[in-house]
Amino acid sequence: MEKDNMSIPFKEEFDKNDTEKYIKSYMFIKGYAVAKKLPQTLVALSLARRLHEGQHRKDGAPYISHPLKVCSTLINYGIDDDVTLAAALLHDVLEDCGDKLPLEGAELEVKYRISGEVVDIIRVLTKESGLDDHELSVYFKRIAENPKAALIKLSDRLHNSSTLYNLSYEKLKKYLRETDMFLIPMASYCKRYYPEYTNAFNILKSNIYSLNHSMTIMMERFEEMLAAREECVQ
Repeated sequence: MEKDNMSIPFKEEFDKNDTEKYIKSYMFIKGYAVAKKLPQTLVALSLARRLHEGQHRKDGAPYISHPLKVCSTLINYGIDDDVTLAAALLHDVLEDCGDKLPLEGAELEVKYRISGEVVDIIRVLTKESGLDDHELSVYFKRIAENPKAALIKLSDRLHNSSTLYNLSYEKLKKYLRETDMFLIPMASYCKRYYPEYTNAFNILKSNIYSLNHSMTIMMERFEEMLAAREECVQ
């Protein structure tokens, strides 16, 4: 890619409020992409940072820390595909950065030179709110048909599952149910039908299951405690 076509500058300045972990993740991914010669990942890294600028997660962390974690997790699990890593970095931009992408993602290809395959994966991963079980089933089935999208979705769920303490009781129950009903079965399916990614799918499934199981047990104990307290009051 020629220098004149680079719409996103590769800046290395970070705000004083950025966490050390965020900076390390950013530089780790950049160094990996340079060493492995992954041009799409390099562009996506800088673009994701610009598009998520000013956004924060519920715990107050810069939002960019989430796609960085999703991408670095895949790298740590042996994924070195340029398309997959680039899509991992941009997986939330259509969902959360609509004001900066008024053409519903067409800018990613035309303006920023993101490949069509990467954009297609981002679109597959983009989720509408308020889906019922049937609609969720269709959504996850579509993801399962693309192993690269499935890897990203599972890595996304793994990170989100480790930060559930910000959810309300009802949202937490819904999240755990969704993981148990759709994510874990999808991981099993992908592990079986995409042998080239067996190791990554196996680790993702195991870690997601462990987190979901632990949180489910904690929820059950909490419900038992509430029930016992109500009996005492009566």
